[in-house]
Amino acid sequence: MTMDFKNTTPVKKVRQWLHETAKKQEQQPVYSRQKSTAVRTCAFCGETFEGRYCPQCGTDNERTALTFRNALQNVLDVWGLGNRPMWRTIKELFWRPGYMMRDYLRGRQMAYFPPVKMLFLLAMFLLLEANLLGISITPDVNLEMGEGAREDTPAMVLQAQKDIMALGRSFVDWVFSHPAQMTIIECLVIIFLIARFFRNSPGFGSITRTESFFVQIYYECQVFCVMILAMPLYALASSKGQANIADLVSAVTPVTILIYICDFRQLFRFSLWQTIWRVAKLYLTLYALILILALLIGIGIGFFLMSVANQ
Repeated sequence: MTMDFKNTTPVKKVRQWLHETAKKQEQQPVYSRQKSTAVRTCAFCGETFEGRYCPQCGTDNERTALTFRNALQNVLDVWGLGNRPMWRTIKELFWRPGYMMRDYLRGRQMAYFPPVKMLFLLAMFLLLEANLLGISITPDVNLEMGEGAREDTPAMVLQAQKDIMALGRSFVDWVFSHPAQMTIIECLVIIFLIARFFRNSPGFGSITRTESFFVQIYYECQVFCVMILAMPLYALASSKGQANIADLVSAVTPVTILIYICDFRQLFRFSLWQTIWRVAKLYLTLYALILILALLIGIGIGFFLMSVANQ
């Protein structure tokens, strides 16, 4: 006689807890602010109105004397943290990420921190943390010429090889020292895959490429947060002088895949296995495109060196 584990009391309790948690995640958080009904005259344009903000120029007329809070607000504005709650947005990204992205795409932009600005700020924090912990920003990629070159190799070919390797080294350095810019370039490719593999979803319908761009940017913000949190542990576990950002990216890859599945499961409302399959297709297609690009670059370099040798 087989036991029905699905109907046992502990399993029922776990399933009920998961169901209740999913319902809480789906609910939109309420960010209420006390409404001002006082009649004011704008200190900037002279408009008479009811409330706090002038309807003509947008001036906040509730502020009178400058305080230390105003000074702190100005300092935070320099870093982009003063106007909208970045920390609340990060909390939402890890509590109800897919639902938060759907809220943002459906018009609740003022409730969350702008995604592109957040990406650049997190990238700045990531690089700053790496410098403080002594982690190399650029990976140790061997692009030097191998030994055993033929003696009859033309000098022009050897020089061309050195120039190509120097260019490759410069490109690798730029990629890892400009994570925000490189992430945006990556997003411009991935948005086509998201719009393709997650179209006609039960939870969102057909997603446009522009909407896919903001979804991917918020996902990258999650990845940067994970890397920022994992970096101190990675620095402690790594040998002195051998830690670099590229190895950290590889170490957190399994976590980032799980983040993808969680985000898209909530946003598009496909079943778990349908979501996993679509995420797998996205990764496989992306890696295939990278391999094709690398192959084309290799063929191009080969033809270039042959043309130089024949001169």
